[in-house]
Amino acid sequence: FTKIELTTTKIRLDWEVATESLEDNIEGAALEDHLVRLMTNAFANDLEDLAINGDGSTAPFLSIMNGFVKQVTTGGDAHEAVVTVSNNEWTPEVLEKVIHALPRKYRALKNGLKFYTSTDTFAGIVKHNGTLADSIYTDTYRNTWLDGNDQTLGGARQTRALGITVMEVPYFPDDYVELTFPQNRVWGFQRDVVVHREYKPKKDTIEYTVFVRFGIAWEELDAVAFADAASNPY
Repeated sequence: FTKIELTTTKIRLDWEVATESLEDNIEGAALEDHLVRLMTNAFANDLEDLAINGDGSTAPFLSIMNGFVKQVTTGGDAHEAVVTVSNNEWTPEVLEKVIHALPRKYRALKNGLKFYTSTDTFAGIVKHNGTLADSIYTDTYRNTWLDGNDQTLGGARQTRALGITVMEVPYFPDDYVELTFPQNRVWGFQRDVVVHREYKPKKDTIEYTVFVRFGIAWEELDAVAFADAASNPY
């Protein structure tokens, strides 16, 4: 029941389209809707990238705010498991160190925990934990740790290692694994996302502008364990 304060930041995306482009293309007027969908999808991807990888310093985009990863690795309250990983060998022993770095009171709720990691690191976890099928990889660790089950199917790519779901997050940095509860990340949007459209006669173009005000925070950094193999080269 503690208070979580979010500081939102206003972010703008704008683009313009020449009237000739709408007149001369094979889609006709439908091109306008097509472009709006493409640009707003790209904007959503950029916001996710910023929320995860923002570092407050890398110009120009990632400097806007400190993202979730930066807050974990520099906040001082999260728990780091010091690991050495070569050739993307995220073995059960390595992941076990991440689990043990988390305080016992959170490990007792392991059914709600998830590992989060990048696409490449996810592939290393799958390869070295035998979570796809015997025909791909066989190991005595497979589905024998804690209350492990076979891989989870559907939606985003998921698997299980040491009885805990592993979620692939493409925007996560490589060689980085995070263990926490999904609801521990807090996103706040202070303004509805609206696409503003305006015709500019002098330029004969249509200008589009999107604004959003959003902020992020961790509910409890003490409930986060992580391993950053890139910071511990072998």
